[in-house]
Amino acid sequence: MKGAFAVVRLAALTCIRSGVLVASVALLAQSVPTQSYAATADQQGGIRMMLKVQIPPEGGNQAIKAGNQGAIFEALIDQIKPEAVYFTQEDGLRTVYFVYKIQKTTDFAAIHEPLIQGFGARVYDMPALTWDELKKAFEAIDEKP
Repeated sequence: MKGAFAVVRLAALTCIRSGVLVASVALLAQSVPTQSYAATADQQGGIRMMLKVQIPPEGGNQAIKAGNQGAIFEALIDQIKPEAVYFTQEDGLRTVYFVYKIQKTTDFAAIHEPLIQGFGARVYDMPALTWDELKKAFEAIDEKP
């Protein structure tokens, strides 16, 4: 179990240095052994994820002209039933954040592919913790905030 936490801490440091969202770092701190990951997801009603979608101008403009943009987002929202959705721009790109729960890792392809194929989007999925969940993770690894 200590090995899993060491890998997670290294990943968290990498994320901070590369400028990845700070929220993703918090989730990396709550690691569980690989063999129990699926059971944990089922017991807790899924793992909360933050999906970041960045749409390049060409792909977004083509989808808008073809009238597909709304349909792609509606289908995804119906599929993942997010807790929250935020539309913004980041680094000059149309950017969308979805906060949702996933049950199985095999669902990722079905979530990501319509965005990649429909917009040529870059997709980033990362676990997302609430403050209470993060405090429990700190307790599990003997670190206090």
